[in-house]
Amino acid sequence: MNLFEFFATIERYHTIQNPTSEEKLDLAIRYCGIRDGMRILDVGCGKGWLMRRIASQFDVQVTGLEIHRTFANEARRLVAAENLANRIEIVEGPALEFHPEPACFDVVMCIGASFALNGFESALDWMSQAAKRGGAIALGEVFAMGLPYPPEVSLGSRASTDYPDRTLWATVETMCAHGMPLRGLVEASTDDWHRYHSLHWQAGMDWALENPGNPDAALLNDRDGMRRAIELDGRYMGWAIFVARNGLD
Repeated sequence: MNLFEFFATIERYHTIQNPTSEEKLDLAIRYCGIRDGMRILDVGCGKGWLMRRIASQFDVQVTGLEIHRTFANEARRLVAAENLANRIEIVEGPALEFHPEPACFDVVMCIGASFALNGFESALDWMSQAAKRGGAIALGEVFAMGLPYPPEVSLGSRASTDYPDRTLWATVETMCAHGMPLRGLVEASTDDWHRYHSLHWQAGMDWALENPGNPDAALLNDRDGMRRAIELDGRYMGWAIFVARNGLD
């Protein structure tokens, strides 16, 4: 099972592919100050819940970037089903191969997908170039709630890269240093994390039942991964949507 197949399987029950909720995403939309006539870019749009929500409420033009074919196809299907094709375009492929004209978007979002732009600080640089001066930047990102992480939990190379040593305030300071002063913050709760991970666990268990004896079942039902999710996420590692203005001191 390759990485794309893994995520298509483990997130097959997700409509929102981050540890947040409809109510919190609606709050992030309000913080962005979206109005009719705006151009919006959503990097790593997944199945497209957020951009469909925005396009259903405002007369806007939204471009969604998504490398995962399964998610891009699902986003297109849902866009068509909701009669939003005249407002939303899905661009399939690596985000870094999309080259927008400088300062051409009113709002640039990257909700839980900074890896598509080579990580947190690289994402800030890329997004700042795509957004207009004074436009909105919305970045969904992990941060450390408590340091150090428990050594018995944060084991292995994957854990060391997944869990940052950057706190909530350090994240805000870094964004300010990139000319992105904060105008809104929407933080995930422990319950948001549990909802997010519970859908992973359900998908993994159901897939194993549907594919008895398949060795990939162990990957989808990793007990160490479940332990890290329960003991770290929402307790030591947080996640939030940081909404900022672009290009301001």
